[in-house]
Amino acid sequence: MKVLFDNCIRQDAIRGEYVLPEERSLRVIYRPRPKRNDWKQKEIDHLGTIAGLCQRKKIIPYITEELEVEEFRILPWPSPNYKDLFADIKFKKAQCPIRRSKWGLSLDQYIDKEDIIKYCKCFFLTPSLERTEKFIGGMRHNPTINLSEFEEKCLRRSHIFKQICHGINEKHFPDALHLWTAEENGLDVFLTTDKKFKNVMARQRVDLKCIVMFPSELINVINGGAALGNPRADA
Repeated sequence: MKVLFDNCIRQDAIRGEYVLPEERSLRVIYRPRPKRNDWKQKEIDHLGTIAGLCQRKKIIPYITEELEVEEFRILPWPSPNYKDLFADIKFKKAQCPIRRSKWGLSLDQYIDKEDIIKYCKCFFLTPSLERTEKFIGGMRHNPTINLSEFEEKCLRRSHIFKQICHGINEKHFPDALHLWTAEENGLDVFLTTDKKFKNVMARQRVDLKCIVMFPSELINVINGGAALGNPRADA
């Protein structure tokens, strides 16, 4: 099963950190991450199983350029000397609908959430196939852009992204972009522990192959306990 991992999953997979004590000593101390006292802790506890499924090739994990860049904004908890459940997992790279690096943006523009939202809104500016084809034709003559066949295909299917974003708060647009990216890459699941986004998408009337799931749900599907499909939003 091909799965795109949200950054919240990758952050939740950090189980603790290695630190030097304040007194003069070379002895390294392992400090475990404090347990949460809410529903999310149960999902975090499943991530060890998710890592094992990746190692056994039951799950093929994916990441994207967009998600990698977001990691500059979301630093590992709480220091770089951490223990990561996914440290030995090799992630495949899914293609972005359009690589924003082609537009010559600064790193700040590339990782700022408001700028990501503005980028998402750009896909709403092609209301007709005729205008989309005209834009693609113009980009073919721009050597600095050089759209790939995949990027051209995604532009022609930007209406799917508009459908995903229809009626949702713009703060969810970056998550919707990741979901659309997974859909265009033919992935099966967008794995997250973002309950608000998952519930928002469960209420959307968009026919997608890629499903937003929690770790517990994905494990249940792989173990044959449930069929792959759009789960109902939480009450």
